[in-house]
Amino acid sequence: MAKNNNNSDEPRTLEIRKYQNRRYYDGTRSRHLNLQQIHKLIIEGYNIRVLDAKTNEEITSKVLTQILLEYEPVKLDMFSNELLIRAIRVNDRLLKDFVDVYFRQAFEAFCVSQKQVELMLRQAHHLTSVLPAAALSAANLLPPWMPLSAPLPSAPLRPASQMRIPDPLEYKTRLQRFAKRFRN
Repeated sequence: MAKNNNNSDEPRTLEIRKYQNRRYYDGTRSRHLNLQQIHKLIIEGYNIRVLDAKTNEEITSKVLTQILLEYEPVKLDMFSNELLIRAIRVNDRLLKDFVDVYFRQAFEAFCVSQKQVELMLRQAHHLTSVLPAAALSAANLLPPWMPLSAPLPSAPLRPASQMRIPDPLEYKTRLQRFAKRFRN
């Protein structure tokens, strides 16, 4: 796992440059990499930032997509063909807005539900933490901009009765309004 403490010499985010010949250079640690090595570093917990060496354009998302296609194709199966076709056809701004709003909210709702289940398990079994190692590794899988990226606290912050469960109908209504706004 990538270290992110004060004693570590290695930074958590690697600055990588991609050259035209599909070679990658990790400027953070002064070494050449291939796509498979970058994939392994991501699994180990490193974040990456990839720049095109010629244009200086940030191409991190393109490289991550390529890694998914080549090394994690099973994860792409969660997206239906219809969704992928619509993503190709739809206006770029509309797609970005949809992903930013809908997927973020859906993921946040999932995280809240997951936290509630953990809280109920803790309370039912009088535990201060449920599978701490699993919780920590799950939290490290989430990107830093998503909620619950940090490790979960070892004790519940508030009772489950005080936590709000998002209403799926509320998300559906918001999504319908969002879609209607862009159809007009």
